[in-house]
Amino acid sequence: MPSAEGVRSLLAPHLMGQLEDSSVCLEVLGLAVIDQGRRFTVAIELIAPDGHWRVRLECDSSEHRIFDGSPPEELVQAVAMSLQIRLFEWWHTKGSERQSARLGERLT
Repeated sequence: MPSAEGVRSLLAPHLMGQLEDSSVCLEVLGLAVIDQGRRFTVAIELIAPDGHWRVRLECDSSEHRIFDGSPPEELVQAVAMSLQIRLFEWWHTKGSERQSARLGERLT
């Protein structure tokens, strides 16, 4: 069973660096995985057009399968893609939805 650091190592190649959607570029500087039993949180440090942020994304039990043994690459890619989608969703809704706003913490 991979540790939180092991899962971080699996996800990092898919999440670190520049991530772009049709309207914004986010630069992921750091990534931490916090295991919480049947769930886990991914804390992502990034530079966005409006500053330096830390965003915490909760992952559910279906995504927690990434901690089981040696997860298949398809599972790693699916979890990473889910995190990217939620990260862009946070960016686009943080100004208008309280729940999204609470996920992010401005660092500078």
